[in-house]
Amino acid sequence: MRRTTIAPFLAIPLFLSACVRCDTSVAADTGIVVMSYNLQTLFDPVDQGGEYDGFVVADGDWTEAAYRSRIKALASAVLAATPPVGDSAADGPDVLVVQEAENARALRDLAEALGGYGYVLSSPDEEATLSCGILSRVPVTAFRAHRVRQPESSPSSVPRYLLEAELDAGGRRLVVMAAHLKSKLGGAADTESERRAAAAFISSIVAARLAEDPTLAVVVAGDFNENPDERERVGAAYPTALMPAKAGPGPWLLISGDRAGLEPRDGQPVLFCPWDESGGYSYRYDGADERIDQLLLSPGPLAAGDCPWAYSGFSAEPPEFAVDDSGQPLGWRNGSGYSDHLPIRVSLSPSP
Repeated sequence: MRRTTIAPFLAIPLFLSACVRCDTSVAADTGIVVMSYNLQTLFDPVDQGGEYDGFVVADGDWTEAAYRSRIKALASAVLAATPPVGDSAADGPDVLVVQEAENARALRDLAEALGGYGYVLSSPDEEATLSCGILSRVPVTAFRAHRVRQPESSPSSVPRYLLEAELDAGGRRLVVMAAHLKSKLGGAADTESERRAAAAFISSIVAARLAEDPTLAVVVAGDFNENPDERERVGAAYPTALMPAKAGPGPWLLISGDRAGLEPRDGQPVLFCPWDESGGYSYRYDGADERIDQLLLSPGPLAAGDCPWAYSGFSAEPPEFAVDDSGQPLGWRNGSGYSDHLPIRVSLSPSP
């Protein structure tokens, strides 16, 4: 029988960055924007030993100037994708979850380019070359890093950390999780067990948090390397990491685009997936639009209950300059571009 080993979580000290705009009263009063963005291999300009081709400083491929140019480009995409607050220009999302950043320095430099974030959270001693990060202008009261070991029979790969941050905006609690699931490199079917193991672990964490507080607002953000309708795309040939609520409980993550269909299945939570309701895409593969980047919500913000946050919208509308005339994301290449993914964002407003 296939077995998944779950490593104990690590409680990680918070890194506090210098910030000129860390007042959270606006977010507490008017709402919060959470954005997820795969940065497409953001390496710093110091050789660590795991750089991909084109990012090796010793070879002359990557320089401080090129790095700074890339940080500026990514920051411009983040700012352009952030909805303005009233008549004010956007100054970036309140919470930015990223994937494929090399280290804490890359996260700090991106935060600075965006005007400053009071909290810059990164993986501890990450074995993977690229990892997730969370930038927050909302106070972070707790931070955990979790690691899922891949199933024994799966292809060998380095497990990434799953990050979990608990935020407090004017007394309103919010949990944000950052994930990057295994890619399909090596074959979709052959690598599915790794994505499924990670998704099942995410489900178990969400279930534990909701058992403590059923009204808790949880946002699971990241690159899942899997579409919400992946089960249908593979012709139901095998269970996928993201499964429709009707599939029932199992070692996967249950999702639904139906606001009324978020009741747990035998104790397993069902998360709201806003893609079908809002439309759009975040990635293109072989010319086909894909929705592999996710912002999944716990039922609380969708219900008229005691949750301090209410879901108010989702968007994957790309900055016009970050795509070509056909809508293809302009990934970083030869010193120009942004990312081969598009930023997606969800808005939460304070409940009455």
